Amino acid sequence: MRVSEFRKYYPVRFLPSDLSFMCASGRDKPRSKRFIFNSNIVLNGDYGYVRAREGWILDTINNYSDGSEYGDSYVDIYDPVKPLGPVFWLWVLDAPFPITTDTNLVAYAACSIGETDWVPYAPLINGRCSDEMLRLMNSFPHKPAFIVSGSYLYVWINDTHWGDVEPKVSVHDPQPYIELELFRAYRAYYELLVRELPCPYRGPVSWPDQCDPRFPLSTDPRGAHYGMWIYSGGLTYGEGAYGNTHPQYPNYNNRQRFN
Repeated sequence: MRVSEFRKYYPVRFLPSDLSFMCASGRDKPRSKRFIFNSNIVLNGDYGYVRAREGWILDTINNYSDGSEYGDSYVDIYDPVKPLGPVFWLWVLDAPFPITTDTNLVAYAACSIGETDWVPYAPLINGRCSDEMLRLMNSFPHKPAFIVSGSYLYVWINDTHWGDVEPKVSVHDPQPYIELELFRAYRAYYELLVRELPCPYRGPVSWPDQCDPRFPLSTDPRGAHYGMWIYSGGLTYGEGAYGNTHPQYPNYNNRQRFN
């Protein structure tokens, strides 16, 4: 297999460690002064059954310590602004095409970093974005955050604590509704940010079916994996679409997690 073909099906991209953990913490400056063992986090979509699909990468960033210097350093630099505990698990989605031609541009924003106390409209926690972008983030159930680094857009959800209040409907993670939400949010975020960021990328883009809010259609056999787990009103667009109650689990504190 040629290198170009290998990169297409097994792509590798890198996120700076300090930027990733700073954003996951909901901060605008890294808090730890400790030496970081590896300056970049490698994303290649090689986690369990989750693989890179035609260049799209769905991967994890976490700080679960294995007792090594690498693990201890990563645990040390996670310092969330909200009481989320000492560890986290992000699901991160990245497209095979850039969003800007400026490889030095860094942008990020979050109105949720993993807290499960859902509110209809959450204010910005860290970073900067337009009012329209903030409304868009709030229109999704888990309010995915974003990072732009190295010319690529990364959309992420911290589901560390969501697993305690939402049903586990698949033996695989991320859960189908988390995965589908990331794909839908990615396209919506991209199409807005590419108009707002400097030096926008004008090359070809291609969207998988999961990015379409109509997916899966009733005739699509993949509906067995996705469709039956899309909760009413949970995966839609639109400001104020959910009213004042959580769209998926209005009584989620009383819902038992399925094992």
